[in-house]
Amino acid sequence: METPAPHVRPTLANIIAILAAGIGSFVFGYANNVIAGTLVQTSFTEKFLSDDNASSIVGGVLGAFLGGGLLGAIAQAPISNKFGRRITTALAAILVIVSGVLLAASYRIAQFIVGRVMSGLGAGIVIANCPVYMSEIAPPHIRGLMVGNHAISIVYGYLLSALMALAFHFVDAPYQWRLQFVLLTFFGLVLLASVFLLPESPRWLCEQGRYDESWEVLQKLHQQSDISDTTFATTEMSQIKAQIEAERSMPRGYMHIARTPQLRHRAVCSILVWIMGQSTGILVIANLTAVHFGQLGFSVTLQLGLSVVWAVCALLGCLVNAALMDGVGRVKLLGYGGYLCSAVMICEAVLQKFYLGSDHVVGQNAAVALYFIFVFVYGTTVDCAAYVYVSEIWPTNLRSQRTTIGLVSFFVCAMAYTSPAPVAFDQIGWKYYWVMISICIISSAAIQLIAPETARLTLEEIDNRFGIPASRSATELVAPEPGVNSDKPEVVECETAASDIK
Repeated sequence: METPAPHVRPTLANIIAILAAGIGSFVFGYANNVIAGTLVQTSFTEKFLSDDNASSIVGGVLGAFLGGGLLGAIAQAPISNKFGRRITTALAAILVIVSGVLLAASYRIAQFIVGRVMSGLGAGIVIANCPVYMSEIAPPHIRGLMVGNHAISIVYGYLLSALMALAFHFVDAPYQWRLQFVLLTFFGLVLLASVFLLPESPRWLCEQGRYDESWEVLQKLHQQSDISDTTFATTEMSQIKAQIEAERSMPRGYMHIARTPQLRHRAVCSILVWIMGQSTGILVIANLTAVHFGQLGFSVTLQLGLSVVWAVCALLGCLVNAALMDGVGRVKLLGYGGYLCSAVMICEAVLQKFYLGSDHVVGQNAAVALYFIFVFVYGTTVDCAAYVYVSEIWPTNLRSQRTTIGLVSFFVCAMAYTSPAPVAFDQIGWKYYWVMISICIISSAAIQLIAPETARLTLEEIDNRFGIPASRSATELVAPEPGVNSDKPEVVECETAASDIK
């Protein structure tokens, strides 16, 4: 009879490490959403958006960040695998700091766009690195809740950027819009400092053969200071070592993924999650929230104020999602979330068809309310679950590098929808929503059909759901016999059907 893996409450050290790692997620959220308020700041529009090509410039500014993010997400994997998760975060922080200085000092739109590319590069690295790191240090039975901190921290960044945009709106000076990017530089410095609070990933340390350091990290993260029993840390250490040893002889690379059905399945799931996620229109709406409120007839102050309310709704949704993930499951939330977001966007498109640019106050207010409902639904169902699912479905030896597959999908879809959005809304208006809605419905159905559930499973047990025998399930590892010294983990000898995935 199988016995479940031990469930222990998270230690203070584990919670601090997860929160500190969340600073990187926060920086991504702030760096991405800082442009939403900037686009309606009077001093910025007068300087850069006063000509007839304003919509094209806005599209270029949005696309520059996402293009940089794409490059950062691709670069994260080799950097993280070679130098570790902490060094990778430090590199991202330096890029954000430099980009913040460049953006705050911009006097030409070309300089501003270069700054956005560099900001996206740093942000792309952290959005790829943070969920991988969190999944590698979180206890399996509450991994969804703890890794959900990634998406929640992103929304905190959205919320603070919206609040600061509203606050700086009352600064009557030509440098008004630059203050947001001064803050971005500061948060980059905070991210760099946070690296010193983070232990290295125990899984990465094991991959480098640094077993003693890995054991120390696991004890620190998963052993309560008032309890001498090391069963949980011992079990996890044994499983990590066995899995990594079994995977060392396994081939790697994108061609291997393409040729291997079980790995190809994971790649398709990763890509589908973000095709669906971006097809909800979340980044299009997030980056243009204040602009959309302006199109519905609101003043600049109200545009920025309503953007704060929108971010609060996003945060509330994320908190609900993090609480639901381990109980309801990732795949159910993602699939049904895509349908619900599409339903809300259909209603939004209909309202904008009839009331955008009209004097019908009730219709315009209903359109605004649907933006709030949309982001709450997205946060409740998709946001946290998407990041957690994509980061946890890959085997240890591929997880950091192959998470890139999902995030490349994230940024490619985001660019495809967001960069042309300003011009598209000018030319075809509400009809642009239907492009995203149609793809979202199809990809939601595909997720429900082919994506296996991963809730409450260890990272190694997830292998079984994709048809790859895990080296040893956590349920097969038992506590040491009484009297056996458990201060150090026993080396677990096991055989893995590595040939099954070669």
